[in-house]
Amino acid sequence: MKIEAMIQKFLRPITNGRRMKGGHQVSPRQLAVFGLVLAAVAWGLSFVVTRGAVATYPVVGFLFLRFAVGGGVLAVVGLLSPTSRRGWSGAPKGMLLLLGAVLAIAYLAQTLGLELGAAPGVAAALTSLVVVITPGLEWALRGRAPDVRVVAGALLAVTGTLLVCLTVPAGNGSVHPQAGAGMALELVAAAAFSLQVVLVGRLGQRVPAVALGAWQLLALAAVLALAVPFSGGLALPSVSVLADIIFCGLAASAFAFAVQAAAQQHISSSMAALIMAIEPGIAMVGGAVAGMQALTPLALLGLALLSGGSVAQSGDRALRLARHLISPLGRIPRAA
Repeated sequence: MKIEAMIQKFLRPITNGRRMKGGHQVSPRQLAVFGLVLAAVAWGLSFVVTRGAVATYPVVGFLFLRFAVGGGVLAVVGLLSPTSRRGWSGAPKGMLLLLGAVLAIAYLAQTLGLELGAAPGVAAALTSLVVVITPGLEWALRGRAPDVRVVAGALLAVTGTLLVCLTVPAGNGSVHPQAGAGMALELVAAAAFSLQVVLVGRLGQRVPAVALGAWQLLALAAVLALAVPFSGGLALPSVSVLADIIFCGLAASAFAFAVQAAAQQHISSSMAALIMAIEPGIAMVGGAVAGMQALTPLALLGLALLSGGSVAQSGDRALRLARHLISPLGRIPRAA
């Protein structure tokens, strides 16, 4: 019940909004932005944690345990909540299985890329091309052509990502011999994650957040379970790997997926992708602290271009995002 209370307490304001001290109204949209920022931080840190874990533990087994833990926790929370329980029974199972398959492709490609030597910041930068691919998928589904601003932003983001990819791991200064293949896999992951963002945007209005998050994770774990016997099995994890599984399962899976599902009820898929673009910065700093990547001026320039491209193609959404981030802190005095 404590876990249920904590998650429901966090998600309820995103759905209903609440009033802070001084009578200032915090809208569900503002809380959705804050929640998705926290989720993006957890995802950014998970690049560093996952790369360390799969150095000593089978990739598929690690992913299965991560999502089984996360999905199991959210399932318990969802079944204890009447609203989520109704959403659980009424969820479109075929679409959720499709989501599970898409996520399995995304996470297998992302994690194998890390195992092959892609640095956390590089992997996160490539994955963050979701901010370029997601609007493209929306245009394809809705038949709308991109405008010049979006194309310019996409070019900036791609240029920044390429610069980040030129950075090398800290230490001996040489790139892992299979890092190129790892980077290619991160591109596959970015495309799959983009499809997941669009699908969640379509399902978010029909399925409660906790139920949608639980179904996604359990469907993902079920797909991965089919591959576990053929990819190293489930060895007994060490204490450090177990800690990595718990962090990734609870913070970067259960919490982050539930918050994403709740947040996308109030913000567009494109804005969600824009917020997720902070992942590379988190992963890059975390990778530098862990000694997995050099925090070079070239990497910082690439990160700046990637972020600038995300903002440029978002147009006035970036200004609204800034207002959403600062307005819950209270009214800002105007300059004289």
